[in-house]
Amino acid sequence: MSLRGAEAIGSGSRATPRYVRWAAEGWRGWLNATAQIDPAACLRAVESGSGRASRHARTMRVSTSAGVLFVKSYPAPGGWRATRAFRMGRKLVARGFGAPEVVIAAVRGHAGLLVTRDAGGEDLASALARRSALLTGKRALLRSVGAQVARLHRAGFVHGDLVPPNVRVRGTELVFLDNDRTRRGRFLVWLVGRRNLVQLGRFVVAGVTVSDRARVLAAYVTGRGFSRSARHRLGRWVVRKTIARRCAIDHIPPATAARIGFRELMRSGGPFDPASAGSGPP
Repeated sequence: MSLRGAEAIGSGSRATPRYVRWAAEGWRGWLNATAQIDPAACLRAVESGSGRASRHARTMRVSTSAGVLFVKSYPAPGGWRATRAFRMGRKLVARGFGAPEVVIAAVRGHAGLLVTRDAGGEDLASALARRSALLTGKRALLRSVGAQVARLHRAGFVHGDLVPPNVRVRGTELVFLDNDRTRRGRFLVWLVGRRNLVQLGRFVVAGVTVSDRARVLAAYVTGRGFSRSARHRLGRWVVRKTIARRCAIDHIPPATAARIGFRELMRSGGPFDPASAGSGPP
C-alpha cells in the first residue's frame, strides 16, 4: 500500500480536503490525506461483498474512529462512476453546493471504489414529514428545495437521480448525494434538466400536498427567471411526466390515473400512497 504525493489537489484545510495520488492492491486513484482513516479497512469492506446492493453498486456502512464512512464499490464496467462522483462532488462544492466529502476514489481495471463520509442531517422526505405539523417550516423547506434546484441548473449541473433519498437536509443546507451520474453543461440543462423536477416529485411524501408541490415549482421557476407562459408549460409537463412515472414504476393503470387525477394520485395517505396498507386502485 502506498501514498503517492507527487500530485495533490486542494489546500488541506478543514473546508477543502487535500487529495494525493493513492495506490493499493491494484486500486489507483485519490485519497484524502487529511481524513485520518485506514484505507485497508475500506478495502476489506469491499472484499467482504456485504452491504446493500443496488442496480449499479454495492454500499456498506463502516463505523470508524474518524466517523461513519460509506464504502461504495462499482463492479466492472461501471468503475467510471466512482471517478465521476469524485469530480462532480468537488465541482459542486466549489460552486457552493453541498456534497458528501470523498475520502477515496479509485479504479481497478474497470471496477470502481468510492468512499465518502456520512453527510449527516436527514433525508428530504423525513425532514418534510417532521415539519408537516408546522406549516411555516415545511413551506420554507419546500421553497428552499425549488430554489436550490434552480441554482443547480443555473450553475450548469443536472443531477442524475434527484430523488428525495438523494437529498439530505443538514441544518440550513441541502446536500446532494449519489453524484455518479451528475453531469454539467448548459445544453444538458436545457435538454434534460427538468427531469430533476419529476424525479423529486414522483414520490408520495407524508404531509406533502399538491399545493406544496406547487410551491417547489414556483420557487424553481422564479429562480430560473421563466416567463409566465414558460412556467405554465413547465407545470403541465411536470404533472404529465410525474403521472407517467408513477404509472410505470408503481404499476398503476394509466386509465385509472386519468380517472382519479393528479391530486388523488399523489395524496399522502391516499389509496395510491405506497406507504398506506392495501394501496392501489380501489
